[in-house]
Amino acid sequence: MGTVPLEELSFSSGLAKAVVLRDVQQHDVTGPVVVVNLAGSDAFVGQGQPSALPAFSSTILHGGSVTGALLALLSVELFQEGEQIARNLGWDDFYGAGPGRPVLLRSAQDTLGTVQLEPSTVLHQPGLPPGERVFTVKANLWFSPAGTDCGIHNQHDFIEIHTQIFGFGRMQKFSSLDHGSLYEDQLLSPGNTNPVPFCLEQDGAFSYPWHQYRADTDCIWLALEYHPS
Repeated sequence: MGTVPLEELSFSSGLAKAVVLRDVQQHDVTGPVVVVNLAGSDAFVGQGQPSALPAFSSTILHGGSVTGALLALLSVELFQEGEQIARNLGWDDFYGAGPGRPVLLRSAQDTLGTVQLEPSTVLHQPGLPPGERVFTVKANLWFSPAGTDCGIHNQHDFIEIHTQIFGFGRMQKFSSLDHGSLYEDQLLSPGNTNPVPFCLEQDGAFSYPWHQYRADTDCIWLALEYHPS
């Protein structure tokens, strides 16, 4: 087993600790901690008998070790009055103050590095041209209180996935810009990442369905963006 210095991310705080590990072999983990595999290749977790943690997936570890090219480790430190703590930390109020506006708070964003991805594999589009490409990984945390619809949208110029850190939420898909057109719920509990990116690549751009995050309870989640380099 080995240990390496932990690289704390810019949005790590007393609300949620966040660090990144690079090119580690059997790095010892003290949990509980959410481990996210940010790379395009398998990571491995376990104690004695390692098991694969595929690209774009996550788990909760209470001990054991991790091996991987690029991993994020996150843990919630203090969540009572989470909204006020996030505001005190200076998280951006995405919609601003005002009656009827959703409470959606966003931490600072950090750039974690670059990874090699095979878009046909990670997007499950076998018709794409073969070959790995370089993507820059960016990450930030979000907070919303229970019952919040965070906003239906369909525009991103990057590949996006989400990992639940605290609470229970869901990623939702819609056939139009209308809550009544909901056709899919992907439930997220702590340690879960939505299973496949929502987007398709078309003519070098990313096409998304109408979608949103919904907080069923007070929630903290990690947004990961993969930008073509």
